[in-house]
Amino acid sequence: MKKTRKAASNVNNAVNLISGAYTLPLIDKLFSNSPRIGDMDDIYFSITALVDTDRISEAFHMIRGLFGIAGMEYPQEIAQLEKSEELQESFVSEFIFDFYDVIEDKRLETEEQEIPV
Repeated sequence: MKKTRKAASNVNNAVNLISGAYTLPLIDKLFSNSPRIGDMDDIYFSITALVDTDRISEAFHMIRGLFGIAGMEYPQEIAQLEKSEELQESFVSEFIFDFYDVIEDKRLETEEQEIPV
């Protein structure tokens, strides 16, 4: 039982690292194409709505599409996660959390640039 929990924990950690490694570069690229926070919010809320309605596969495909829109190669590490619904769900959840964090950081950067010194 402990081995199973440890293996699951290792898998979750790996998925977290994969999401963290690719979410920021993806959003940076998308943001450079459309520097409006509102556009990023729309993407975030669309993916979140798919997850909230248990449409994990569609959310996963949307993320893959974002790489294409950004002109980035779809990472093989993420493609490997497509083999398992559980891994897809784990990745999409991590992606949403990472996406939100990056959007908030971008929002703060934008607000700081707008404040006159």
